[in-house]
Amino acid sequence: MSAAEFVVFASISVSVLCWAVGEGMRSRGAWMAGALLALTHSIAAFAAFYQWSHATAERLTTEQAVRLTGATFTGGIYVNYLFLAVWLGDAAWWSIRPAAYETRPRAVSFAIRAFIFVIVVNGAIVFADGMARAVGIAGVAFVILARVRERTQRRSP
Repeated sequence: MSAAEFVVFASISVSVLCWAVGEGMRSRGAWMAGALLALTHSIAAFAAFYQWSHATAERLTTEQAVRLTGATFTGGIYVNYLFLAVWLGDAAWWSIRPAAYETRPRAVSFAIRAFIFVIVVNGAIVFADGMARAVGIAGVAFVILARVRERTQRRSP
C-alpha cells in the first residue's frame, strides 16, 4: 500500500470515528475533525486512485456501485460531493455560529444528520470491507446506542 493509499483509508476510518463521537456525544471538535478528515480522504482518493480526474472518479464510483448493488447509478460521485458540502457546511456553522446552530429548527438538524448518517452507513459499511467496515459498524453502533441512551434519559424522571 502506497503512502497516498494509506492516507485514503486512514483518513476515512478516523473520520468515521470522529463522526461517531461528534454525533453520539455532541462534540463540536470531533464533528469538525470528522468533516475535515472526510475532505482529506476525498483529496487523497483523487490523488491515489483517480489521477485528479473527475471522469475517472465518476467511472470508478459507478463501477463499484454496479458491482455491489447491480444497479447502474452514475450519480454516486455527486452524492459524495454533496455529502462533503453538507458536512463541512454544518461543521462550519456549528463552529462559527454556535448559538444560531443550537437554535435552528429541529427539522433542519434532523435532515442534515439523517443524510450524513445514511451516507456513513453506505460508505463505511455497505461499500467498505475488512477493517474499514469494522470501524464503520463500531461507529454506527456507538451513535445508535448514544441515541437510545439519550431517549431513555429524557424519559426518566
